[in-house]
Amino acid sequence: MNETPEDNALTILERLREGGLWQPAGLGLSYIRTGEKSISLITQENNPTSAQARIRMRLLIEGVGWQVDESEAQLTDVQHLSPQQQHMQEMMMRQEMAQNWKCNCGTPLSAFPLEKARWNFDGQEEMILPTGEKELVEQWSVITQCPVCETIVPLEPYDYGLLAGDDAMTTYSFRTSIPESRQPSIGHIEKEYTLTALSRPEIIAFMDMNNGDADGDAPDMFVTGTFYNGHMLPPHVRGAVVSVTEWQIATGEEE
Repeated sequence: MNETPEDNALTILERLREGGLWQPAGLGLSYIRTGEKSISLITQENNPTSAQARIRMRLLIEGVGWQVDESEAQLTDVQHLSPQQQHMQEMMMRQEMAQNWKCNCGTPLSAFPLEKARWNFDGQEEMILPTGEKELVEQWSVITQCPVCETIVPLEPYDYGLLAGDDAMTTYSFRTSIPESRQPSIGHIEKEYTLTALSRPEIIAFMDMNNGDADGDAPDMFVTGTFYNGHMLPPHVRGAVVSVTEWQIATGEEE
């Protein structure tokens, strides 16, 4: 059964967190969720295409049982901006909105210990492509915890990136546990790995170090795939050139 535009809109709206930003692709419209079943239009690009899209979107949103408030929408002129400037403007808006996201206890999500967040694979979901074809897409969430009320708060990966910043998306840490056959009394060995994406200058410096007179003290460098040492990597970590550091921790004892 093919999903309708109403189905797609309802799915997006229901997944949107309160205070979350929704910018339908190519329409020049920006909405934020303001309540259980309500959103507000905050900006509209000042052109005929966006004006027409605004009418269609209102009908679509109201048609799935949601309310949309357009009373405080602001017109924005973007024709004088380059694509890069438009992108920067949109990112600044999204990051500003993210600072207003809060836990149920009122603690800003930006105050969470985001560096301790854990990426979680939630399975696969069938998505319909613009061509009408169906494709299984991996679903991931980033698990965070409120430092005040200790509520577990799962975040969409994109939302996590807005809150934690670019550095959090270029570094990924995880632990794996393997049996220790040589010393059964230890039980198992736990290792922690940190993969850090390298920039082009860092890759060049790394290669110069390893191909020159270096003593071999440079960290390992790899091009990542789907897995690393049996651990599934989130999509944003795959296909990157990374440096790898690891720590080994002996833990547990056999009885």
